Amino acid sequence: MGKIKWVMMLAMAFAFTGCATWKGKLPVLDVDQTAQAFFDDLQKSDSSAAYGLFAKGLSQRVSPDQFDGFMQTLREQWGRLETDDTEVLPFHRRAGENNFIPLNVTPQQVKRYTFDVKFEDAEMNFDLTLAPEGGTYKIIWFSIWGSSIYMKPQIQEKIEQLFSNPDNAGQ
Repeated sequence: MGKIKWVMMLAMAFAFTGCATWKGKLPVLDVDQTAQAFFDDLQKSDSSAAYGLFAKGLSQRVSPDQFDGFMQTLREQWGRLETDDTEVLPFHRRAGENNFIPLNVTPQQVKRYTFDVKFEDAEMNFDLTLAPEGGTYKIIWFSIWGSSIYMKPQIQEKIEQLFSNPDNAGQ
């Protein structure tokens, strides 16, 4: 994974150095870069940048304040995010996820990544599901799973607040 991160960092450094043909436009992230950027932003404690990678359906369901509160609870309970390793998995629908897959997106276009994320005081798995939106890939769903030792009541409560009651979306 270290080699992949190095190559991605080098590519991003090149992209941000600029090129006359880009006319000042920022590069569009591909699906791999979007998934990695999410955790890079969280590692920098930049919840708003990570939230900016959400697709329209997820961002309509989860407000920026809800997501920031959720991430703050994770930091309080588990400490700072230290490392992440990823693996691309074949797509298969998960409970609750159907409502977030955009119309006219085929299962072949949907990508799922599983990250083994190490915090100071916990190690958990995060799933990110991404689909195309507006010429780039956006996060349409995420979930956390792993040892129940780390799933403290405060974290379970925040997860339920994010996804269990669609009538309170954004509140």
